[in-house]
Amino acid sequence: MNIQLPTKKGQSDPAPSIEFNQLVIIGANGAGKTRFGSDIEKRYNQKTLRISAQKSLTMPDFVSTKSKEAAENEFLYGMRDQGDLDWYKEVGWLHNRWGNKLNTHLLNDYGQLMTLLHSEEYEQSLFFKENGGPKPITKLDRIQLIFEKVLPHRKIIKKAGVIETYPSCGTKDNRYNASEMSDGERVIFYLVGEAVCAPQDAIVIIDEPEMHIHKSLVKKLFDLIEIERPDCAFIYLTHDIDFAFTRQEATKIWAKSYEENDVWDYEILDEQSPIPQQLYLEVLGSRKPIIFLEGDNSSIDYELYEQLFSSSHTIKPLGSCEKVIQTVKAFNEQSGFHNLKSYGIIDRDRRPDTDISKLNDKNIWVLNVAEVENLLLEENIVKTIAVHMGCDPNNVCKEVKNNLIDFFKDQIENQIILHFKEILRRKYLEITNFTKKDIASVISEIDSLYTTIDKQAIYNEIKNEFECVIVNNDYNAILRLFNLKNALIPRSKVCELTGIRNREGYLKLVLTLLKRNDDISSVIQDAIKEKIIMNIQSF
Repeated sequence: MNIQLPTKKGQSDPAPSIEFNQLVIIGANGAGKTRFGSDIEKRYNQKTLRISAQKSLTMPDFVSTKSKEAAENEFLYGMRDQGDLDWYKEVGWLHNRWGNKLNTHLLNDYGQLMTLLHSEEYEQSLFFKENGGPKPITKLDRIQLIFEKVLPHRKIIKKAGVIETYPSCGTKDNRYNASEMSDGERVIFYLVGEAVCAPQDAIVIIDEPEMHIHKSLVKKLFDLIEIERPDCAFIYLTHDIDFAFTRQEATKIWAKSYEENDVWDYEILDEQSPIPQQLYLEVLGSRKPIIFLEGDNSSIDYELYEQLFSSSHTIKPLGSCEKVIQTVKAFNEQSGFHNLKSYGIIDRDRRPDTDISKLNDKNIWVLNVAEVENLLLEENIVKTIAVHMGCDPNNVCKEVKNNLIDFFKDQIENQIILHFKEILRRKYLEITNFTKKDIASVISEIDSLYTTIDKQAIYNEIKNEFECVIVNNDYNAILRLFNLKNALIPRSKVCELTGIRNREGYLKLVLTLLKRNDDISSVIQDAIKEKIIMNIQSF
């Protein structure tokens, strides 16, 4: 399908045209997405079926049939009499279907849809009865097939002027009128019905397609609708990132704002952008700066930082720290396109202060603890949990510190070797940054650089630092240096000391208290933020 898009800000006529099968218009609330869709409908009204976000989902208990032609004209154009069909196609549709308010009118065509479906069912059945031949597959049959694929727990029964449903695990004796289905079930039936009844080769525009539908059903539903109508082109208007990403093959347009006088500020997103398309979509609608994280949506990183920063930032986990660093760099290099700031938060792991300073200059914040879970053993957080559980905070904190110091002593040799290994890895990586051009000179340069690495001195320096930590009982330094995934909370015995069942219970309680938005949550937030090394000037 090739159409001319609405007028673009800063671009003289003609407006850009686009070739597409599926098109997703994504933007924040108030960005003019509905107007964008209705502008397309106005210019292509005789081949467009637009489904408004503002629509009645009242499904009639029963309908009476009429001629298929009359039912179709009423469905498409709101035609209420046998007047001039051309007038309805050109002008009357605007008044009868949209009440002369294309952007705000409550679409109320469920009754017309059902009348058309039952009228077509009746005519097909009569034709089959009179003429024989292959049993017809009606529009209601097609809707039923998709509906029961998307909602396998529901079955549909078709009767004269009536649709009934019943649970697939039950019997037909449990059937009831489909008008009593849930909002989600009724909207699924409605959307499939609208698509099935759209004219041949139509542009089908669906505003807020995800509304009332569980996220787990969205992709399957619209995949089946698109497969059912390969002749149609689909335009989706949405602010929902997850929905946009389900339309993987669609062209995507970022609707930034409506500028009045039928002019929009928008961008067609570039599939070849150095930043993955999904990441653009994660942030374009929010208009907030973004913080990229290690981990995933179920990680402790995401759950903690979401409580700290989600009111002012969009939070997006990426997996590895390398991916965070690369993405923040790429995203900020494209700031002229999206005008949004990007930051990253990564664990300290075994990074030296010099590396942290360089990362801060690139808007990468670094924890001042070895890994995110160590944050939750920060002194003020431990005391807060102890008080909440009715324990003496000073005694609990003292025991936790002693337990971790003893555990660090037991693990010191292993920890020294792990730090030694990491520093050597960095040193060896530096060797590959040779300057010579021919292989003989390259090998000579590498050999020369290799001999400058004093491995014993490196080991001695690390060992001295770790032993000083033990001598000084430096608890904060232990949290900064001690890398041992999932081990510190159990070995600190904070759960036993406070009466919490296990590590998972401790993590869950910290998150619960963070969500309370009171003095307790403020203490935990402040304690975590104090452990994030950031360049304040870049924030």
